[in-house]
Amino acid sequence: MCENNTWQAPQWLSNDYLEEVLKEYLNDDSAQIISLDVKPATANGENYASVMSRIRISFTTNKNIEPQTLSFILKYSYENDPVVAKIMAGYDIYNTEMKMYERILPKLAEILQEAGDTEQLCAKTLKVDYERSAIIFEDLTVSGFIMADRKKGMDWTHAEMVMKKLAKFHASAALLNERENGILEEFDHGIMNRHTRGFACIFEYLLEEGAGFVKDCPDLGVYYYDKLMKLRNHVVGYAIRAYATRPHNFYTLSHGDLWTNNTMMLYEKNPHGDSLKNIMFIDFQYCNWSSPMVDLHYYFNSSLECELMLDVESQEKLLQYYHSVLCEMLKKLNYKGHVPTLHELTVQFEESRILAVVGIFASRALMTTDQTEDADIHSLMDDNERAWRFRRNCFKNKNLQEIIRKWLPRLDRRGLLDLQK
Repeated sequence: MCENNTWQAPQWLSNDYLEEVLKEYLNDDSAQIISLDVKPATANGENYASVMSRIRISFTTNKNIEPQTLSFILKYSYENDPVVAKIMAGYDIYNTEMKMYERILPKLAEILQEAGDTEQLCAKTLKVDYERSAIIFEDLTVSGFIMADRKKGMDWTHAEMVMKKLAKFHASAALLNERENGILEEFDHGIMNRHTRGFACIFEYLLEEGAGFVKDCPDLGVYYYDKLMKLRNHVVGYAIRAYATRPHNFYTLSHGDLWTNNTMMLYEKNPHGDSLKNIMFIDFQYCNWSSPMVDLHYYFNSSLECELMLDVESQEKLLQYYHSVLCEMLKKLNYKGHVPTLHELTVQFEESRILAVVGIFASRALMTTDQTEDADIHSLMDDNERAWRFRRNCFKNKNLQEIIRKWLPRLDRRGLLDLQK
């Protein structure tokens, strides 16, 4: 069982409710639940924006009187926490994800199939419940999918496959938006958006705590500390600007929260050791119409293993590979819009490089910490000793410290630590 001290099964979850879901899924009204087991699907530090449960159902049908078992994932809102619920409402994350699973992801799969690409991008949906802000989808672990180690990060093989799947996701989304008169442009509530700054304190607090590490670091010191503290109150505004649409840029639907724990890995055993066979994306709460570089910056800075993260050339190669797959897919799909050149995407990547500052000091700090005892949404947002202690502990990670030591001067040389006009 996952260690999650904030988990609670929703009060509305009952045998009767799940039996109706099961009947619809099996297309068999005779299905009856014999037993039910509900447990947390994620541990502390693995999910901050929603609650996830793994549901294991034993059941019978008229055709099969011997008990059978199925496992599903239930994802739902923080119904017992009104403070968190109010903040989440500003980001519209539950409606966004429900629309994605119900309307958008099936259409993206159809578009790829039209081009002869049958690779599955994500888990299949069983039920979308708007009344309860809940989604039930297939449990990918049953098929052998697992999460990579968020603290270790991903090597080249994993990163390359993520880029391949991401390019297909972006290409099919661009075509869908073209076909259906801008249907995806309604998704405008990403982590950084013009509607709310409810999460702003998270990024500001973490940048401040990171500045504290920088100040005491012999390789960095007061020069960088002063710059980060001046940047603190502006970084969210600059990040929102990086998400915003520019007329000359290529835009599509970004995943918006692309990191290690939102990718599931399938491995194939062979005589020389396990090899990566497939990946699936999960968690579509922050999907937004923006530059595809939003996803690349988020993924590179939160999820690449330390050695790969420190290598600038590797990121350039991954961007180049992403571009090659994106262009190939757009052409296969007969996309009528402008297909960006590698130079154009490289410019977009640099235009949004401020997201690397956010990614290193906020996303990576949270997503690679092993200090998970107090890891919950309140530890990100509260201004009290418990929260500050958690955030301070995030910067005790040795790999993170090495990345900050190497990347902070690079970011400074790009002018990204200076206040912008």
